[in-house]
Amino acid sequence: MQYLIYHMPDVAVQMLDPEELDATEQAAYRTRGEPFLRERSILRRELGTRIGAPASQVQLTYGRHGKPECAQQPFNLSHSGDYLCIAFHHRDVGVDIERVRPRRHLAQIARRIMEAEQFDVWKNRGESIDEFYACWCAAEALTKLRGGSILHAQEQPFLYLNGRIELPGDPQLTVELFTPAVGYAGAVAYYP
Repeated sequence: MQYLIYHMPDVAVQMLDPEELDATEQAAYRTRGEPFLRERSILRRELGTRIGAPASQVQLTYGRHGKPECAQQPFNLSHSGDYLCIAFHHRDVGVDIERVRPRRHLAQIARRIMEAEQFDVWKNRGESIDEFYACWCAAEALTKLRGGSILHAQEQPFLYLNGRIELPGDPQLTVELFTPAVGYAGAVAYYP
């Protein structure tokens, strides 16, 4: 498993022409503009390097939640603030990065993404914002790995203990926490 982190304002990349994007990407480009084109150019170049094809010829399909997929190279991506993270693996992979910042109604959000036992542990330890973001990223990475929605994050129980994610129900599954940049949290979920 490998993940790459890009600080987007500093990345020099040869941009694809919008015409080189598929119809779904072109629609997103019309809405999001250059940031989307830069992101997709990086993704397609990285995939092209791995599968031996020009970036413009990388074939992407889209899952039921709009997640882009490449049949020849499993990957997942996440972006937050000025950062983009792309995870590659030989099997399905899920990744999430989040900018750590104060949020209103933190406990209400935590209750929606944490299974009851993890929520109780988090509350009893003082509602740490760093622990919240570690759990948020873990929940999102697990959800993305399994192709679901964050609304079902509680169905994927885990515990945050000593800076690590433990998954009592699936010992084969790995969730690694990482710091993509100062002020950011990240997690990647995969089967070895």
